[in-house]
Amino acid sequence: MDHVDLINASQTPSAKAVYFVGPFHPRITFYSQQVRALRLAQAMHGLDLVKASHQIAVVGAGAAGSTLACALALLDKQVTLYDPASQILQLQSASSRLLHPHIYEWPTRGSLDDRAGLPVMDWSAGTGGIVCNALRGEFSKIDVSLPNLTFRPSHKLVEIAPSGAAWQLTFGAPDGLQNRIFQHVVLAMGFGDERSSGDVVPEDYWRPGSVGTSATEPVSGASYIVSGNGDGALTETLGLLVDGFEHVSFTRCFLGLFPGDELRIAADIIFTGAAFEQDIEVSLRTNLLPILEMHSVLDRLRPMLRKDRVVTINSSGPLFAAGRASQLNHCMVFALLEAARGEGVTVQRTRGSVKDTKKTTAGTALVGISLGTTPYVGSFKHVVLRHGPDIENRYAPAATLLADYKAHLTPLLAATPGLAAPPVLDEATFELFEELRIQKIADYASKQQQLVQADEAKRIVEILVDPAAHVLIERGSQKLAEVALACEQLPKRVTIDIHVLPNQLPEAIDLVRLTRGSAGKIDLRAYPAVSTEWTKLLPGIGTAPAPTSVRAAQDYDGAQIMPSVDACLMRALDGRVQQAIAQGQTPPLGKLSAPLLAEVGKAWNSWQQILDANHTLRFDFLRWLAQVDQQAISPWDGDYGSIQRMANALIMIMAAHCQQPFAPISVERGNLSFATDAVALGTGCEVIGSDPISIRTEPDDWGVDALILSASGEVDVRNPAGRVLDGGTIGTTMRAARRVSPAIIQNTGYWRTRLAGDLAQWKEAVAEEFAALRQRQDDQLNGVSK
Repeated sequence: MDHVDLINASQTPSAKAVYFVGPFHPRITFYSQQVRALRLAQAMHGLDLVKASHQIAVVGAGAAGSTLACALALLDKQVTLYDPASQILQLQSASSRLLHPHIYEWPTRGSLDDRAGLPVMDWSAGTGGIVCNALRGEFSKIDVSLPNLTFRPSHKLVEIAPSGAAWQLTFGAPDGLQNRIFQHVVLAMGFGDERSSGDVVPEDYWRPGSVGTSATEPVSGASYIVSGNGDGALTETLGLLVDGFEHVSFTRCFLGLFPGDELRIAADIIFTGAAFEQDIEVSLRTNLLPILEMHSVLDRLRPMLRKDRVVTINSSGPLFAAGRASQLNHCMVFALLEAARGEGVTVQRTRGSVKDTKKTTAGTALVGISLGTTPYVGSFKHVVLRHGPDIENRYAPAATLLADYKAHLTPLLAATPGLAAPPVLDEATFELFEELRIQKIADYASKQQQLVQADEAKRIVEILVDPAAHVLIERGSQKLAEVALACEQLPKRVTIDIHVLPNQLPEAIDLVRLTRGSAGKIDLRAYPAVSTEWTKLLPGIGTAPAPTSVRAAQDYDGAQIMPSVDACLMRALDGRVQQAIAQGQTPPLGKLSAPLLAEVGKAWNSWQQILDANHTLRFDFLRWLAQVDQQAISPWDGDYGSIQRMANALIMIMAAHCQQPFAPISVERGNLSFATDAVALGTGCEVIGSDPISIRTEPDDWGVDALILSASGEVDVRNPAGRVLDGGTIGTTMRAARRVSPAIIQNTGYWRTRLAGDLAQWKEAVAEEFAALRQRQDDQLNGVSK
């Protein structure tokens, strides 16, 4: 989304200066709210909505509010942050539950990354208490460093009302009601407490004393019911079923039970195209269950099941409703229910909206649920209601604004499904706030070092296997394809850190070529675990550290490396050709006549367009230009020492083209076609292995009809005994003509003299050479026919 779209999705048309941070967006997480906050701050700044004299109130000091307040303050806005609690992030501050930034995004690449990867208010996975303490420390540094940021704890919003073009906010504070005027107001008040029902007041998900802990039941068979089908309810279900459950460690264990990428592929089939709240249980059974059975996943889950409690799961709609919870939670809960079935662990499934709850001597009864078609009349010792937060109650002081915003956003979400997707922090937003944080918050002693480190981090691309999706990914502020495309033209040196073996990368050789061909602009490093194999391809390769990039993971894109290396070679060749045209000479061919160079320039300009339009043709043409020994495909290795010889070969090819028209071609041998079906080879190669190319003296050693050689003057291809020539004798077993010695234009005094001389004389020499070839061919054919 651009800034205009983002602002439109954050405010109501009737109250342009009041903004909301995601209260009605589906799939809300701690991290996603922080990303929304950063993007909103950037949009407000980018559209110049906040003038220098304006005051901004941010109401709510949770993940979104505290991050937004810091971001706006870094952008030099006057910000006051309000919260009813005495500190920021009060809700999660004492929780033993795990906070993880990305796990609910599976199978998105990077969903098992423990670090949030934010430029401001960054954190790593941990319990709520640990995460909140770290973020409070970060907020405190920003608060102390920026006089334009003020935090007002113990202030609860009572009323918000328009005041001309501004807004008047009334807060309940320890010393009474306070009225303040602000030109902009951001309501980031969270999502409210869990909806209650009857005698049961749900304990907040983040409370340290929530039911369903890992403690052993004092009396075996304690009954639990979890009601809901969102991530909160499914996570509670996992905790009740798995012995010693810890969300991330269990998730890593579960994903590790699949040796390949089958789980992600099955999830794609199950969830792609599924309508919101569509029942996907049949699809899970059809597409996931066979994989669970094939890899013995159910057998390995059975020992993990708890048997000291009886669990019932209730949902008003489908338990597995697409979009209601993360794909991974759906897959894990489904797998555990199937494992429980095989282990004989009973898990009841009830349906219905909970109308009421009533305490009884036996526990708590739920009104409105049914087991099959029969109303359920039993009671439960523990009731876990996860029916979603009471947003309306939390935003009661701004009820009219909230209703207007919901009416505005609901059709917008329906019309623009992308708005409902977990937000991604784009590179521009990251760089903006990272630089501001360093410039304004870092201490003087480390500021310069941090700026250097941030700049270096922007020029590192990491290639590794994603543990969540089991696919190759790349990380970095620059894409590998973009780095390859620029190659030797990069403004600054870029480092590519490899964390996989060469046989895992189809383009491993091309990566090495890219490094060599970049003229020092690209550095390739290998992680110690894979460096031995990479050293075989690139002796002296550097050592890469452990992966550190916090940029979003992207699918590895190596398809553009080979074309980019060839494009780099084309630029280098063009530079040498143009230099020769400008100077009238080229080493070691020497002086070149101006009329001939004019013809060379015209032909080369035309050929560049042909070659650039067909990457396969360009690749084949260039690989022969660089290397004669093509038993295995051997392209240019990136060594700039061969550029001059290849450029000279191009000059000689284009010069010969003036008299004997050539065309680049993709064939088994050679890279040029001429006449009707003849093949030529133009190359700057000077050796075959450790031997000079002059060791090839037989016509069949070359397998072409003409040779243009810029790096040799000693190639002499003769017709061996037994060839059919004028006056020869045909063998009785011979039924076809054999190849005769090719036409040869090479780096000898004879050809150098004509390159430097009259254009007509050059053309005459070329014509004579090819006429002699045709005569040899005619003689041979005539001999065979006789």
